[in-house]
Amino acid sequence: MKLSSILKVGLAVLLVASLSGCTGNSSTSTTNTDSTASADGSTISIGSLGPLEGDYSVYGIAVNNGVDMAIKDYNEANGKDVKFVSYDTKGDATEAVNAYNKLVDEDHVTAIVGGTLSGESTAVGTASQASGIPIITPSGTAEDITLTGPNVFRGCYTDPYQAMTIATFAYDELQATTAAILYNTSDDYSKGLMESFTSTFEEKGGTVVATEGYATGDVDFNTQLTKIAAEDVDVLFVPNYYKDDALIAKQAKALGIEAQIIGGDGWDGVLAVVEDPSDVEGVIFVNHYSPADEVVGELTARYKETYGVDANAFAVLAYDTTMCLLQAIDEAGSTDYDAIIDKIANISFDGVLGHMEFDENGDPIKDLSYVTIKDGQYVTYGE
Repeated sequence: MKLSSILKVGLAVLLVASLSGCTGNSSTSTTNTDSTASADGSTISIGSLGPLEGDYSVYGIAVNNGVDMAIKDYNEANGKDVKFVSYDTKGDATEAVNAYNKLVDEDHVTAIVGGTLSGESTAVGTASQASGIPIITPSGTAEDITLTGPNVFRGCYTDPYQAMTIATFAYDELQATTAAILYNTSDDYSKGLMESFTSTFEEKGGTVVATEGYATGDVDFNTQLTKIAAEDVDVLFVPNYYKDDALIAKQAKALGIEAQIIGGDGWDGVLAVVEDPSDVEGVIFVNHYSPADEVVGELTARYKETYGVDANAFAVLAYDTTMCLLQAIDEAGSTDYDAIIDKIANISFDGVLGHMEFDENGDPIKDLSYVTIKDGQYVTYGE
């Protein structure tokens, strides 16, 4: 369901008029010392956690900045001063739980936007059952995250959904009948996409003729790719994060693999790390929004002006997810956990990514887009 023209205009005005001088949060713990009170007089504060350093920092920083921008826009539009507290998880589940404990026990936040990655989001969701605090991850796509408890929601689609969608696309749209997969055996996100893609593609009538794995930290994929090259498949599914994806695409090209490379939302941001954009030319992946969306474009342009880097899907998801959470807190008129959770579960939210509601598991009902890389740019597939 897409935004109406009237809503797009309204959001565009908000994006242009919102505060443009905010800066990113880069330290391990960041706070805005001002706070505001809910209708019942309670202080409102939003916590966030994700990797701000290390291999996955591009995602954590994007989420951190997206939450920061949303809170500042909300404060500016409503004359409020919601508090923001964030911690660095370094992409580690144990660090994520430690950060969660600080947010709840020391900072007494009203709700949490996070984690960023699937593994840390699952760990935090499990830990949160003791407190029942409202949690909404903008980017954790593993299916089990929202199954950890009724207080846990997500603003992005699930791994099974995106893998099912790209597998269906490969078979129906690309008319692929054979596929190979190269995935990270150490990563929940990558494993989840591999499993769901395989199931859907083979149910459609296709054959996954090669499934090759690697471990986190590997940079040489020639052994796996050589085996894949021998199979001469129609599509190569690479369901990993952008850093590994860039290396795999480059090495696949060097080996002369002509299979169409396809992937999930972890490909978003790959152009920021490739030395030669032609290495990823023609790659197709599913993402949370279309590069042609004008409202998203206005947000990402302002994001780049504010933070000095290009916005990826994680930043946009974090912005929208935070705005959705703030709407729920407004509707609850309270910082009571149960009241906020009830409002999230029953919300009707319209944001920069369109309309969003939640199903019985806390997963969003929303659209996705197909993106391809053409002439070194992200473009909507088919345009």
